[in-house]
Amino acid sequence: MLRYRPPMAIDEELASALQAAAEKHHVPGAAAGVLVGDECFTAAYGVTNVEYPAAMSPASLFQVGSITKTFTSAAVMLLVQEGRLSLDDPVAKHLPALGPATGLDFDAITVERALSHQAGFDGDHLFVAREWDDLTVLEGARRLFSPGTGYSYNNAGFSIAGAIVAALSDQTFEAFVRERLLLPLGMVSAGFTADDVITFPVASPHWVNGDKAYVIRGAGWQPGWELGPVDRPAGGLIASVEHLMTWCRFQRTGTALDGSVILSPDSRARLHTPVVTANRIEDIALDWFVWSIAGATAIGHGGLTAGYASDLVIVPERDFAFVGLTNGTNGALVYDTVRRWALERFAGLDERDPEPDPSIAIDTERFAGRFVHAFSLLTVTPGSAPGTIVVTASKRDDLGAGSWQPPADPPFTCAFFAEDHAVSIAPPGSPRVAGFGFDGNGRADWILWSGRRAPRID
Repeated sequence: MLRYRPPMAIDEELASALQAAAEKHHVPGAAAGVLVGDECFTAAYGVTNVEYPAAMSPASLFQVGSITKTFTSAAVMLLVQEGRLSLDDPVAKHLPALGPATGLDFDAITVERALSHQAGFDGDHLFVAREWDDLTVLEGARRLFSPGTGYSYNNAGFSIAGAIVAALSDQTFEAFVRERLLLPLGMVSAGFTADDVITFPVASPHWVNGDKAYVIRGAGWQPGWELGPVDRPAGGLIASVEHLMTWCRFQRTGTALDGSVILSPDSRARLHTPVVTANRIEDIALDWFVWSIAGATAIGHGGLTAGYASDLVIVPERDFAFVGLTNGTNGALVYDTVRRWALERFAGLDERDPEPDPSIAIDTERFAGRFVHAFSLLTVTPGSAPGTIVVTASKRDDLGAGSWQPPADPPFTCAFFAEDHAVSIAPPGSPRVAGFGFDGNGRADWILWSGRRAPRID
């Protein structure tokens, strides 16, 4: 006899999907949330620390990495609303000493260009140089292109934006964000430092190797667990999935818990409207990524720090949002899986990766060479299959003592879906997209890898 089983509740479905993905990839802990219309559902899996196991919960705090940038952009927009700042203002207007100290053209780098990754210099220089509180170190940053003429993901642009917020508000960046955004939205336990969050449940960072996870201590670009002062506007927020679900709802309403307006509809539209093309599948707003999922426009951002990986995606026209937070280095494999399930289940959208186009004739020798990326030396070689290339990362040898580089990625084999864009076609990890620019002879002059422009050196 068939027995009737009531349909699984949405939160139970989410918990089941999260558990399956986390167990498959041996991530110690994860939390996820979906916003469907006005209803919010959250789930958590695993432990906050494999050495001192405590159950993960939707209130557990994670470093959310570059999702922080969406808060920094909102902080800037608050000042724009108040007439204290224009997005067209040159950085030099508000930080007049920074240009002479660095040699960067802060008359040409506007606030908008800083927030949309159009500043034109190596925006990871502060990370590589392991500098935590001095923007003048940008004097040594590589110049990649003239400001406003290209795109390259730029963390330091948000460090600069944070300094502008501090200069105009006469308080620290962290205090401004807490007073004007976190507290009005009820994000009381969120913060930027260990002192801010130590009395709340915090997920520890882990390195995952095979089926084992190890707590990370003393690793990464930062001096300790928290990010340093100049890095916080770029990636220093510590928050929970509950907090970020509130943030997703705020992108639609612009209101505080008490119903008062924080950001007007025009301000929010300005934040979400593309201003530059990153590659053939993504545009960049301030600093929201904008792309299409099965014909529906999505906005979002990911985050990555030492031992944490996070994801936030909103599909406004479907009244849908997803947040995934993990405390493992391979967490992208978890949230990619759960996000795609949630998009199909609740928004009716089938998210797919770019597919190689075998009809495109590619001379792979045009792409071969060595390119200097922010975090590594990239060597591009023709692949074993026709029309493919292999991107291999190795340590840079041009950096001084005390500099930092992340562990080099394994090689990625890529096939082309456009004449200037290729996508990885095999593991490891989530798909990577490579974009190329060419010199006058048709040879690849630079590669855009992990969003960063890497110029050719030979």
